[in-house]
Amino acid sequence: MKTNLFISILIVLLFSNCHEENNDPNTFQLQAEVLGSNPDCGVFSIKFTSELDKVKMIVGSTTLDGIYIAKNLPIELQQSGIKIKLDIRKIQDSELGACTAMGPSYPWIYVIKAEKINN
Repeated sequence: MKTNLFISILIVLLFSNCHEENNDPNTFQLQAEVLGSNPDCGVFSIKFTSELDKVKMIVGSTTLDGIYIAKNLPIELQQSGIKIKLDIRKIQDSELGACTAMGPSYPWIYVIKAEKINN
């Protein structure tokens, strides 16, 4: 009897952990447009087209025009002008890249996953 109870509890815990993983409150499905390689940092930048309040909540900072440097943007999405949907997180200090400080300065975000929006 105790063995069956233990196995049942274990199964419930395993399934509940998988479910919680997909509902992480720190990630959001956001929409943006890829702008191209930022000449100052050499990393692609994106412009969020909606939900800037969620971006600010995740990143901790905002820009007037919604432009951010997008670390970890998949190579297949590094094309100016395409529309994407993505999940992001705040970038860690160790993930920041070097910039020349000779162009406009934008906050960095880390792309968790992204895909092209097919129109």
